[in-house]
Amino acid sequence: MKNKNIIYFILGIIIFILLWFFISLKINSEIVFPNILTIIKKLIEIILEKSFYKDLFLSLIRVFITFILSFLLAIIFGILSGIFSSIRYILMPIINFIRTIPTIPLILVAIIWFDNNTVPIFVSMLVIFPIMYDAVVNGIINVDKNLIEMSLSYNVSLKTQIISLYIPSIKPYILTAVSQSMGITWKSILAAEILALPSLGIGSKLYESHLYLDTVSLFAYCLIAVIFNGIFEIIIRLKS
Repeated sequence: MKNKNIIYFILGIIIFILLWFFISLKINSEIVFPNILTIIKKLIEIILEKSFYKDLFLSLIRVFITFILSFLLAIIFGILSGIFSSIRYILMPIINFIRTIPTIPLILVAIIWFDNNTVPIFVSMLVIFPIMYDAVVNGIINVDKNLIEMSLSYNVSLKTQIISLYIPSIKPYILTAVSQSMGITWKSILAAEILALPSLGIGSKLYESHLYLDTVSLFAYCLIAVIFNGIFEIIIRLKS
């Protein structure tokens, strides 16, 4: 069954490449819709440039900083909100407000508040924090009530409850949230970089390609973003 699924997956890739090839052939314009072979050739050229790795490194650093900070904040506030309903209801309007802010206006406001290198991290944190927070809260709420009552009856400290009861119980919820958030983090970092234009970053290169109508480079950098997003997804699934 697995071998058959792999074959279907490869078939899907082949169909996608063929569709792209015929559409580019029909349009016949490198500016509007470049040929996929031209994009791959440009991708190789970009990868061979030393400056590319500085841009990639900075974007990845922003992704990891955002992810770690959001994860830690979600664990802290999520556990407190899950255990204490008063805290959950106090935070509810704030979390809902953060969740409903459109990303583009948020980036524009953040550009006024912060320097260009900080904007992508700030924006992405506000995008993925509610996802992780909700996962932790739901995990805490769904902990077996009998286990909670037992720990209370034996006067188990809150610290021990959190470490031995709550954290193991919320692990599946966290893994799901991490899987969902990594791709969103990468996308939001790139979107913020495109508008904030930090000195280095893949998003800045995407903007430059757009500015100079270098569609081939634009698609090549998009392909790089897709590849790394896929790598993140594979790593997370293997770890889970």
